Amino acid sequence: MEKIITALEPQKNNPERINVYIDDQFAFGISCFVGAWLKRGAKIEDAKIQELLREDQHEKALQRALHYIAYQPRSEKEVADKLAAAEIDEAIVEEVMQELREKNYLNDQRFAQDWIESRCVSKPRSYRFYSYELKRKGISEEKIDQALQAAPPEEDLAYQLGRKYMQRYAALNNDEFKKKMQGVLARRAFSYDVIRQTINKLNLERKMEESE
Repeated sequence: MEKIITALEPQKNNPERINVYIDDQFAFGISCFVGAWLKRGAKIEDAKIQELLREDQHEKALQRALHYIAYQPRSEKEVADKLAAAEIDEAIVEEVMQELREKNYLNDQRFAQDWIESRCVSKPRSYRFYSYELKRKGISEEKIDQALQAAPPEEDLAYQLGRKYMQRYAALNNDEFKKKMQGVLARRAFSYDVIRQTINKLNLERKMEESE
């Protein structure tokens, strides 16, 4: 059944959306982008209204996702979870996710590589620790392994972390220093061999600094 659009008004609290009136009664609100072709006096069928409303839901979900990833890079799982938490229809979520992938706004391989590169500089950890962090964000093991190929050796990461604690533990004797440093490195999931090698290297540096 055809209906007549009798008025189009910008929403007071959001000028990017318009209120649509049919037969002089408010019918629905819609994005200006989705409803750009609507005109007062135009005829519209119920099926077209439902199509518009679905397109509007897609647009709102897309804008929510873009807003979310504007602050910092996100994994696909993080974005999908964000949309699901907003109680957006599952089919629309998948449509939006596909669009974001196609436009390269989401790329889990790039996300994993950037994550590891950044963490290696700011928060040195073991490969196992990085893998755990990324798996929680929904990154596949294959993508994690590929990203780790460009990471510094674990021995370098452990040493880099240990150096950050050298000054803090400078006043400790060798046994206390070893115990504290073992805890620091173990909590970042470094292996026993890497921990042992790192502590030996740091202890050697401590002795050299004391003799100067």
